[in-house]
Amino acid sequence: MSDLPPDSTGPRVHYDSAGADLRVGTGTWVRITLGIGLAIAGSLFFGRVVNQALPQKPLPLVAQISGDLEVTERSGETVKLSALRGKVTVMACLYTVCPHGCAAVVAQMQKLNAEHRTRSDFHLVSLAVAPERDTPGFLKAYAEGVGAKPGDPWWFVTGEQQKIWDYMTYELRLQAPQAIPEEKRVNPLDFYEHDLRIVLIDRQGRVRGYYSVFHPQPEIAELMTEQLGRDVQRLLDHPEQ
Repeated sequence: MSDLPPDSTGPRVHYDSAGADLRVGTGTWVRITLGIGLAIAGSLFFGRVVNQALPQKPLPLVAQISGDLEVTERSGETVKLSALRGKVTVMACLYTVCPHGCAAVVAQMQKLNAEHRTRSDFHLVSLAVAPERDTPGFLKAYAEGVGAKPGDPWWFVTGEQQKIWDYMTYELRLQAPQAIPEEKRVNPLDFYEHDLRIVLIDRQGRVRGYYSVFHPQPEIAELMTEQLGRDVQRLLDHPEQ
């Protein structure tokens, strides 16, 4: 293969041993690039389809919830989380002024509520990380703001901070919330750092999975979101699991 002399003008052109022009036009490169992209997308889609078609492994048994927590719901009613035994339950921490990933978590709770709100065997729980601020009245206003109706299977609960934190840590096995030093706060109300994973609990009060629907890598967040939806549906469809 030979090139034009270095002192020639115009673009460099490559020829094969027979002198044939080996230039590839811009349109050809665009088609090649597009073809590669479509092939990759097709492979990912095919992989997901195959994965969903294959027999699913049982969901892991992460922990058995043995304790209870008595809290105050946004309505002002005192409730016990043990009352949700017999239901597929999704729980997550909530800090209403959280500047981090709470919005992404609440968005997935909203989605699940819209899909399963008519089922009597499904429930959502948002646990207040900062009860001193997130009072029942504040949570009621917040719930209205995210479209959660009073009759929806979605509790927004508050109460004694240490008891709520202990339940998150020792029963749900989430990372313990921590106070954020003033110099590291994103905004003046950014008091606490807490676990942003969503927790899936079966009818027997067993933790079956954690879902990082807020993740620095969007691809992982998307996969976690899809997995959460599938796993909730599995537990609803198969009470024996």
